[in-house]
Amino acid sequence: LLAAFAAPLIFTNTAASAQEAAPPFAAASAQFTAGTVVYDATGAEVGKIKSVAAPNFVIDTGKNVATLALTALGTGPKGPIIGLTREQLDAAAEKAAADASASLAAAIAVNAAVHASDGTTVLGKIAEVTETDFVLDTGKTRIKLPKTSVAKGANGLLMGMTAQEFADATKSATPSKSSK
Repeated sequence: LLAAFAAPLIFTNTAASAQEAAPPFAAASAQFTAGTVVYDATGAEVGKIKSVAAPNFVIDTGKNVATLALTALGTGPKGPIIGLTREQLDAAAEKAAADASASLAAAIAVNAAVHASDGTTVLGKIAEVTETDFVLDTGKTRIKLPKTSVAKGANGLLMGMTAQEFADATKSATPSKSSK
C-alpha cells in the first residue's frame, strides 16, 4: 500500500586536513558528476558519485550508499577526495542506518500521531503495535499498516502520501466501531 522510507545519511564538515578547500556548490556540482571516483587522503578509492544535487552528493562505496555534503569534497592528485576511508564511510553509513532504524522503531508506539506527507496533517493515531505492523485509528476506520509505511519527520511519524491520497487509498476500509 505504501512505499518504504529510508533515512539518508548526511555527513557535514568531514574534510580532512589533507584536503583543499571545497569549491562553491555550483562549481562542485559541475566538477563532480555521476560516475566520478572519490578517493581518501591516501589516494585509495572510497567510491563513485551516483548523483549531485547541491548542497549534497550521493556516493556508492559498493557496500553502502550515503549522502554527504559537497563541502566534504576536496581535490587531490587523482581527483576528488574526502576525509574518510571506504571502511570508515561504510562503518558510519551502517551506524547511521542502525540508529535511524532504532529511532523509527521507538517512535512507532501506541498513541503516536501519524502525519501526511506535508508533515502537519494528522491522519490518525497508532492504536496497536505488533512486531511488523501497526494499526492506525483515523477516527473513522482502523487500518493495519506495515511499519515500513512510515518514516520520522520533523513533527513525528509521517507517510509518503498526502491526506487526500491516504483518504482515497483507504476509502474502502471498513469503518471501526466506536467504543463508548
